[in-house]
Amino acid sequence: MKLSDLKPGDKLYTQLGCYVLAVLSRRVDGWCVYVDAVPGEEHSVEWQEVARSGEKQNEKVAEAIVQNLFHPGFEIDLPGEKWAIAVG
Repeated sequence: MKLSDLKPGDKLYTQLGCYVLAVLSRRVDGWCVYVDAVPGEEHSVEWQEVARSGEKQNEKVAEAIVQNLFHPGFEIDLPGEKWAIAVG
């Protein structure tokens, strides 16, 4: 499956551990992945909070998650959302 097969606004989640979820968010300008800890009681509901307030992963980590931890895996055929590095 390709990322471009998803529509902007689509979100998918996968379990990284019993208490950690990753959410793939397809955006108009590409895609990104958020990760966060959850109570581990009902992933089908908990992923929504990860999508709202999870930590956005850097490009390399996001690519690894999307290609290897989502089933059946995704071919990355879209640019990722630009990851800015704050310099201060």
